[in-house]
Order: sequence, then C-alpha cells, then structure tokens
Amino acid sequence: MTDILSENEISELLGALEVPEEPERGKAAHTGTVRPYDFRDADKFPKEQIRTFNIIFTAFAQLFANRLSSILRTSVDCELAAVEQCSFGEFSNALPAPVILAVYKAPPMLGSQLIKITPDIAYIFISRLFGGVSAGSADAKQFTEIELALLERVLRGSASVFNEAWEKVLRLNMQIERMETSQQFAQIVSMNEPVAVVDFALKTGDESGVISLCIPHTSIEPIAKQLSTRLLYSSSSQDAVRVSGNSEAIGDKLSGAPVPLTAYFDTTPATVLDILNLRPGDVIHLEHKVNAPVTIRVAHIPKFKAQIGSRKTRRALKIVDIIKEDEHEPG
Repeated sequence: MTDILSENEISELLGALEVPEEPERGKAAHTGTVRPYDFRDADKFPKEQIRTFNIIFTAFAQLFANRLSSILRTSVDCELAAVEQCSFGEFSNALPAPVILAVYKAPPMLGSQLIKITPDIAYIFISRLFGGVSAGSADAKQFTEIELALLERVLRGSASVFNEAWEKVLRLNMQIERMETSQQFAQIVSMNEPVAVVDFALKTGDESGVISLCIPHTSIEPIAKQLSTRLLYSSSSQDAVRVSGNSEAIGDKLSGAPVPLTAYFDTTPATVLDILNLRPGDVIHLEHKVNAPVTIRVAHIPKFKAQIGSRKTRRALKIVDIIKEDEHEPG
C-alpha cells in the first residue's frame, strides 16, 4: 500500500520548488561584504613607480653614506628602510618636536619636497662637525642658527649625490631652499595630498637614526611616465652602448695624437766643476759603448731599445727591442 503525503509535507515540497525572485532590473546582486571607499586614501603611486623609487634610492643610500663619511670623518652606514605612501597630513602629524625640515626643489620635478632629519641624527652631525665623538643627550631643545647652518651645509654638499642617483632616469638639479624647525612653515602641499615617504636608516658607531624624504604626488606628475623599471633598464643598456661608442671615438682621436720621441745614451757622471770648465772644442767621454743600443722614451717613459744608423741623408734609429713596464728604468 502506497504512503499518502499529508498537507504539511505537500506544502514543504512546494516551498522547496519555488524559484527565487529575480533582482530588480538595473540592480546587480551583491556578493560578499561591501566596504566603503575613501577617495582621499586612494593609491596615487602605482607599484611600478614604487619599484623605481626603490631602485633609485637604494643607489642613493650607498652614495649618501660615502659622502657623509667624508664630511663627518667617520664611518657612516646608510640603507633604504622603506618606501611608503600616505597623506601629507599623516606625515606632518607624525613629526617629532623639534625636527629639522629642509625644503628643496629638484627641477624638472614640480614644487617643493622635504627632507626630515630626526633630532638624534641632527645631534650626531652637529657633534661630529664640532669635533666631538658622540651626540650626547638629545634634549628637546631648539636648534641654534649656527647648528642649522651646519646642517644646511651638509645637505648642500650631498645635493650632487641626489642628482647622481637620479641620472639613470633623468637629470635633476637639487637645490636646498631653506631650513625649518616647525611644520607650520614647511607645509608644501595640502594635508590631503598623497605623498611618498622614503625612509633611510643611518648608523655611525653605536648611534643611529632616520632621515626621510617626502615627495608629493604633484611633484612627479611631469616625470611620471619615466618612472618605469622597464625604461630604467633600457636606458642603462643604451648608456652602455653610448659609452662604448664614445670610447671607440676617443680611441680613434687619441691614435692620431702626436707624442715626443727622444733617444738617450747611457748616463755619464760628471761633476759640477767639470761642467763649469767646459769650453768649445772639449770632448766628453760617454759611458756608452759604440754597439750598445740607445733608449727611446715616449713622453719621458722608456719604451724601446734601438740601434743608431742612417737613412739616406738623415740619422735614424732601428728598434731592436721593446721595454716592458716592469723593466722601466728608475728615472
């Protein structure tokens, strides 16, 4: 005998077969969680530009360490710590007090950029420039005009290093405009403007600190297309080809440059009195055998051994041997 479904069971089956209603026309079905989007926090620096910044400023860190070592007369280590992007307001709110802010320009980049030097690094520079060996206690005191002038001198001396690090991409002309100790006088863009913050970790002896560069997004707009690793590597290969071509051109020009050739007999000793008593008709006895070769010097550098002879009506030298570099005479 077959089972008979009850009314409740039939209602459940019919409910399971119902087709879900289609969404209203013009509205898409949402899947997952909806997250609000803040246009102020939009990533304005593509990953390609961040990678290019990493390459450029890694080279800058090495050059900057060498320059600081020569200026401070001590060993300085510098390495790229991070390249991050944030708003200028976030960068400004994180500044310590007091702080050293150097405002600079680097045409063809637009506007101004910032160099942030933390007090611990600033005191290290000042102490070394005044002949000290340590920074001492980094109390929260204002920097004097003399100290600011010394720090500005260090940065101006390192401007060429910044330009050299950027040469693979384009030629910059970095110029330090002024030094500030308050963010109020160094607001180069609006607070909502995206900026790239490049942090460098410096260490000398047992002391360390951080120097940062703040590059607004508006500054790199004229050169945005050139901030590509593909163009960077292609320009490097083109530079190598250009240097190779220049080397060949220089070699061709040097091959035709005239140089003096001089033949020397072996030295003959004589006293000052003998030289003062020489008169026309006197004979000088040379310490040089008749069949011995003479030395030919090219711009005072011994290069060949030669026999004296004649060719037609002129005296001539016949090269019989080549003098190697390790056989040069002491003179």
